[in-house]
Amino acid sequence: MPEKGRTALVLSGGGARGAYQVGVLRGLVDHGFLPSGRSGIDVLIGSSAGSINTAALAAWADDFATGVERLEQVWRNIEAGQVYRTDLGSLGRIGIRWAWDLSFGGITRQTQPKSLLDTAPLRVLLNDRVPFSRIAENVEAGWLDAIALIATDLHSANGVIFLHGRADLPTWTRRRWSIERTPIRVEHLLASSAIPVFFPSVQIGGRHFGDGSIRNTAPLSPAINLGAERIIAIGVSGPPPVGVRATSLETPTIAQIAGVLLDAVMLDAIEVDVDHSERVNASILRYPEPEGGGFRLIDVLWLRPSLTVRQLAAELSHRIPAVVRYLMRGLGSDASVTELVSYLLFDSEFCGRLVELGRQDVEAERERIAAFFQGGAAAAAATPPASTD
Repeated sequence: MPEKGRTALVLSGGGARGAYQVGVLRGLVDHGFLPSGRSGIDVLIGSSAGSINTAALAAWADDFATGVERLEQVWRNIEAGQVYRTDLGSLGRIGIRWAWDLSFGGITRQTQPKSLLDTAPLRVLLNDRVPFSRIAENVEAGWLDAIALIATDLHSANGVIFLHGRADLPTWTRRRWSIERTPIRVEHLLASSAIPVFFPSVQIGGRHFGDGSIRNTAPLSPAINLGAERIIAIGVSGPPPVGVRATSLETPTIAQIAGVLLDAVMLDAIEVDVDHSERVNASILRYPEPEGGGFRLIDVLWLRPSLTVRQLAAELSHRIPAVVRYLMRGLGSDASVTELVSYLLFDSEFCGRLVELGRQDVEAERERIAAFFQGGAAAAAATPPASTD
């Protein structure tokens, strides 16, 4: 990799779809694009499920192959019960609480903070699998310049960047955003990955935080502001089905509406930001700015699933816990909840297949990936991804 500027890795959100990112990283290591020791990645940016992968990689910034291997083991063996409670008692209590508040909240004028699922098991899993003390050690030793996790302050609706990095890192200001320097702990991961409505908010310092994707309309921005000149961005949204048209004009179900909203919040922003970066690069290459101009060339390697993840989720939707499946049927038919299932299907078969898809996509895209690591923005821009919307 060329020795100029910083290199950043940006991982987007997507719930269980985050397994795909690990497959891509495994492929990049296996093909020698990223070294197995110190990876050469200086800045790690994560939002939602991407924040969990990011924190694990930061903990092993000095031994990247080990970090990827440990992440792969988690995703290939994951069960829903490791992420949220799936027992009938827990889900029943949540359902009763929702029914009570919807029915009598207007009378009592009291409602309880709530979510559809209880993620207490996820806290245990993260504490067990992510050695948080190693993050600080790697920053202090110089193996990593910075890790930034994105969250949303649910009371002010402002975005928050939890930043742990070198003391001399540049800071910046952005409307409706704040940067908070702090050692990364399990609370920050839980806050950043708190999928709206489904996962509970997390309290940190007296404030409640939720999923970072809610406010994160420019996912590449933190990496650029932290001095990155090359960005590896991994999304989890595959191409839309080709030639598929709506065959029904029936009113969409709650599940379908929720799926569209989650896609818009979690998946669309990074694709839009990558497109914007490519347009800026093209303009700079065509009309070079004078020294000290407002824009600079940023190499962006954009990788995403070559197959539609929704279709894979549909094939394996029967593997979601029975009680959860039963509750989701209250939101719509089995077909209409497929998009939601793809976010909540923390299952070894589903996630394992996403890991394999990530490895296969790196194999299929190795020439374009090699152009990025060897030639820079001009070469990468000249060879677009094989699958585009």
